[in-house]
Amino acid sequence: MDFIRAKNTYRENAIVQKSMAKKLILETISKAGCNFCNIFEIGSGTGLLTDEIVANFNFKRLFLNDLTDNFTNHKCKQYFKGDISKLNFGDDFCVDLIVSNAVFQWINNKEALFSRLFSILANDGTLAFTYFGCKNFCQIKNISGFGLDYEDIMPIIKKTGFNILYFEEELETLYFKDVQKILEHIKLTGVGTNSNHLWTKSKYEAFKEKYLEKFSDKNGVELTYHPQYFILGK
Repeated sequence: MDFIRAKNTYRENAIVQKSMAKKLILETISKAGCNFCNIFEIGSGTGLLTDEIVANFNFKRLFLNDLTDNFTNHKCKQYFKGDISKLNFGDDFCVDLIVSNAVFQWINNKEALFSRLFSILANDGTLAFTYFGCKNFCQIKNISGFGLDYEDIMPIIKKTGFNILYFEEELETLYFKDVQKILEHIKLTGVGTNSNHLWTKSKYEAFKEKYLEKFSDKNGVELTYHPQYFILGK
């Protein structure tokens, strides 16, 4: 993930992630209310979700986490810098709402992640997050064969003891002028699946030709996002 390089361009270009953040908060309020004591956001980034938390929830303490420094422009009770899978919270750390937007697809051991989140969540607490399904960036994977493995996490969620209060998924397709604009969009959001792929001129031209042939129409060249929304109870 190239988020650090894209931190100055993320907010402007993360169109889908921004709408996901807004929808996640609205659905969380619908299912769990807006009053919480301790809120913990995982993967706060530049603050797209943090903005919504601060604007819509009543809370006493806000805890934030990301791999990078705090770029949200919001103060918090404590900022945990590092990999959520490896952080040491201490025995007394307990929150009643955990939220995260478009982050968990980057975690390799998702069963360990959900077990850990279950352990720091208060009884009757809520875990609300968004995730990307298997059709995310399907056009790129269809042509190139590379991309993230968007794992089905439903069995893991049930195995770790959470109750599913709400689930919804959508397909949202964006249209661009050409294939290069798609690759620029991915780069500017820092969430590209092609960061480790070695492009040559011939490979790029072949990729572009196939992409235009299979995934363009009068609206432009398409790129599909597959947002999923989860609200879980303990």
